[in-house]
Amino acid sequence: MSINIITVIGFIGLLLFIIYDLFRKKLKNLLKRTILFSFIFYFIVVATVTTGYIHIPPLERGVVNIQLFPFYFIWDLSGYGPNSWFFWNAVKLSFFNLIMLFPLGVYLPFIFNIQSIKKATLIVFFTSLLIETCQLVLVYFGFLSGRTFNVDDLLLNTLGGTLGFICFKKIAELILGKKSKTKHISSFPQ
Repeated sequence: MSINIITVIGFIGLLLFIIYDLFRKKLKNLLKRTILFSFIFYFIVVATVTTGYIHIPPLERGVVNIQLFPFYFIWDLSGYGPNSWFFWNAVKLSFFNLIMLFPLGVYLPFIFNIQSIKKATLIVFFTSLLIETCQLVLVYFGFLSGRTFNVDDLLLNTLGGTLGFICFKKIAELILGKKSKTKHISSFPQ
């Protein structure tokens, strides 16, 4: 069984940060800090899921696969029958790409006080672009294998993150009972 080095380093770092933070601030602003810890945990999980197993030492330079045709996943879905493994694999991968950055869309107004859907969409898009570019570079230098730069991932990740932002804003409106700015994490009671 192999363990992703990003996961190990990330969780050890998060655990040390939480211990240090608890000793320093005790229970002061615990809700705010717990939300921040959950965001860091989410970030580590996304890094783990998008990199898979990192090869140390690196393999020989990998084969770089780049898929630049938008909505290619629809062709994948239509090219096979619903009883095919390829069909359900395409459904699974499309769904996972859709939900992967959904939580980021929720965190943006809450932690980073992003109120504009345009800004949120751009942040989610550039986050997805960063992930795809890191995969491309790490495959090229042999640290990853089996990953591709895929424009469909960009589209589905961006759609998912934007839906997360919209859902959070709508739920916040229902809870607050009016259309107002979502409370930023720094406005919670001390």
